[in-house]
Amino acid sequence: MSKLLIFSAGVSEESNNTKLAKKLNHFLNEHDISNEIYYNLYDNIPFLLDNQDQIPKQILAMRSSLEQSDKIIIFSPVYNGGFLAHLKNTLDWLSLSYSDKRYNALFKDKNVAVITSVRGLGGNAQAAFELLSAQLSNYSLKVFDEFHLITNKEHQNEELIEDNKEIFDDIKKFVFRFLDF
Repeated sequence: MSKLLIFSAGVSEESNNTKLAKKLNHFLNEHDISNEIYYNLYDNIPFLLDNQDQIPKQILAMRSSLEQSDKIIIFSPVYNGGFLAHLKNTLDWLSLSYSDKRYNALFKDKNVAVITSVRGLGGNAQAAFELLSAQLSNYSLKVFDEFHLITNKEHQNEELIEDNKEIFDDIKKFVFRFLDF
């Protein structure tokens, strides 16, 4: 298997999505499953403007990782029934043609899955997944049919979300189903 790429679209280092993405990265490393993680998609990646010359360094690193990957997992929060602009901005940057690569070449025929941790009950998470899924398909990615949702109801106790064994066991099951996809 080639490298698995993990993106967290969490809005801070303390985001539950980022914490869980980092925990997955650590778990996969412990089990010798090749992976790489990118988070903090909101700093040092300017909004894409038409014909920008300066490619952000983080985008260049992500390109290199994508060239070696065939599967992607995105941890994405849900706000107002959708996904955040900085995730789409990052994906838009990565979709651009470069060198001998055509538009969307980095995404073509790669599989992608979505994990979402929300602070509420997740009532609009399915709609957000459908929006994100449609966008990911536009990039020529093959979207895993299901997504994994973690709601506030599941982590209301005092335990930190990244320390909740039940939540992380469910994430591992989801990830292994996806890896077999």
